Amino acid sequence: MKAQKAAACLIAGCLACGLVTAKAGSVSADAELPETVLRVERTAANADGSFTASVYLDTLPETGLGALEFVIAYDAAALSITGAELLYDTGAQNAQQIAYPDLAETVFTCSDDRGGMFGVRWATVLSNADYWLKEERPFFRLSGVLKDEMPEGACAELRIVPPAGLPAGSDIPAGFLDTDNVIHRSPVTVQNGAIWKPIDETGATMYGDMNLDGQVTVSDAVMMQRAIAEELALSAAAYANADCEFDGLLTISDISLMLRYLTDDAGDVVLGAH
Repeated sequence: MKAQKAAACLIAGCLACGLVTAKAGSVSADAELPETVLRVERTAANADGSFTASVYLDTLPETGLGALEFVIAYDAAALSITGAELLYDTGAQNAQQIAYPDLAETVFTCSDDRGGMFGVRWATVLSNADYWLKEERPFFRLSGVLKDEMPEGACAELRIVPPAGLPAGSDIPAGFLDTDNVIHRSPVTVQNGAIWKPIDETGATMYGDMNLDGQVTVSDAVMMQRAIAEELALSAAAYANADCEFDGLLTISDISLMLRYLTDDAGDVVLGAH
């Protein structure tokens, strides 16, 4: 039993500690596994600054993953992460608790240095692939709070990067260790996320008034362009005001109509419903 535990710990360490890119065991001479794609949600925070953002397993190799480790990098001056809730239960934790009680709480672990690095590790010592990450679905959900100093309409990135301590240019560790102690690696592609701070929606009075100051100016057109480019988030009222064509969509056509309105000295151009 002790030997089994030692072997199990070795397997977990090889994969979960970033050693899939170093010297843990031997690396398969075969082609790498198909890629893994990780995606972080892009969303707006609530009015009080609190937010949740899910991390998705968009693509996985057919074999599944026995371990995966990465860091969510964020700007500590803009937000803080308060926790992570696992959304994908493969059954590994319960099975591992029975087989290796000492490792029961090691399947999904997180750590935060409070300085902009939120570490995430999923790893099981179980060789049965039925307990691995195999379904393309939401993985876990982050929760956090935006700082009061963050400007309204601004966004803070959530970036997936390799674990701390690995050499520069390292890959994100992902893959599995087979029963012959051979490492099978999966290259990881990431799609980073972002959290926007919404704009106070009080004071909406007219189409084209994006910043809700009671008038339509070039600054509103610039703000609309940034919204279309996903550089900032709009409140419900600002989004409604942005629908200059009154078609339920926010597109470049709304900007064109607004610019025509701003240069229309004769007053022939009308924004919104008419």
